[in-house]
Amino acid sequence: MTSALLGASLVAYFAASVLYLANLHIKRRYLASYATTAAVVGFTLQTIRLVAQILAHATPFADAPEAIFFLSWATAALYLVVLVWFRLPAVGALAMPLAVVALALVYRFPPAPGEPLASDSWLRIHIVAIVASFALFTLALCCAVFYLVQNKLLKSKKLRGMFRRLPPLETVDALGHMLAAIGFPLLTLGIVTGIVGVEMAKLRLQISSVKLFAAGLTWGVYAIYLLAHSTTGWRGKRANWVLIVGALLTALTTALHRFA
Repeated sequence: MTSALLGASLVAYFAASVLYLANLHIKRRYLASYATTAAVVGFTLQTIRLVAQILAHATPFADAPEAIFFLSWATAALYLVVLVWFRLPAVGALAMPLAVVALALVYRFPPAPGEPLASDSWLRIHIVAIVASFALFTLALCCAVFYLVQNKLLKSKKLRGMFRRLPPLETVDALGHMLAAIGFPLLTLGIVTGIVGVEMAKLRLQISSVKLFAAGLTWGVYAIYLLAHSTTGWRGKRANWVLIVGALLTALTTALHRFA
């Protein structure tokens, strides 16, 4: 059943991705509506799978594939919240393909054998906080990409066709900042609980200095971005490039970090 739900949600997100991309190119209101319907269907199927695991007393964060599954679920959930609040279906043209990639990775990586680290309550909090922050940073990345693309086209006076349907620069800049501002404390919580959880569980593991450096560097990039944004009003092209760098570091941290 869980495998079927996983496959069905992957198909639904793929359909949503195609429809959202088509919506940028073709002026048909029903395309965005159909794309949102497909995204809601995929999210609902993922939620059913997540709830079924919890009811079966199986931790949803037992290994790397399940953590990636949760990342896809969180990305879709946050996108739907953004869609309701800001009415920006264009963001789905990037958010949904990223959710598809995350779900595809669940098939790529087999479950890790042995006792899962996520059986410890501290590490469960660690995983939820880290994955939620990564999902927020993923959507912030989408906003940054839209900002930089549209900003370049506006300056070169080549804003035409599908690019005329991109969100306004001020909107995506403000949304990207808001997402990063919410994700930053979650990232902080994830790093702290990860260190404390490993120590309290007295596991025979050592925290890799490379992992700590990557996580700390990611934290530092977002800290600088938020500090500069709040104290000097730093916005625009350079600020959004920092969001992209932060997202790339987030991906690197994910690749280095094992949840099991």
